[in-house]
Amino acid sequence: MDNEKFQELVLQQLQVLTEVQKELTKRQRELTEGQQQLNEKFASLTKGQNLLTEGQRILEDKLTKLENAVTRIENDHGRKLGALLDGYHHNAEILADHTARLDRIESKVTTHDMQISILDKTKSNKRKTK
Repeated sequence: MDNEKFQELVLQQLQVLTEVQKELTKRQRELTEGQQQLNEKFASLTKGQNLLTEGQRILEDKLTKLENAVTRIENDHGRKLGALLDGYHHNAEILADHTARLDRIESKVTTHDMQISILDKTKSNKRKTK
């Protein structure tokens, strides 16, 4: 092999190596861009996950407040219901007492009516005899 052919061969190989290097550089750039896109998507997903976590925390806080409110309402209603039942029983006792008194009064009125009737008859008999 003479010098000229050797130079040609070396130049051809350099040209092939240059093309391969350009192709590798292009592919490396594409990989770098793909990696950057993945990083951006990952950052976006992380932000989304943070938003979901924050939303979940807010919901948990609201649920805790709601549970506390329900417990308080149950306790308040229990006390109020107890007071209402006590009032109902008290009113029932008073009504029973009033009913008993009314029955006694009606009995007395009936007795008085009979006595008045008897007295009226006795009085009218005495007037007739005079």
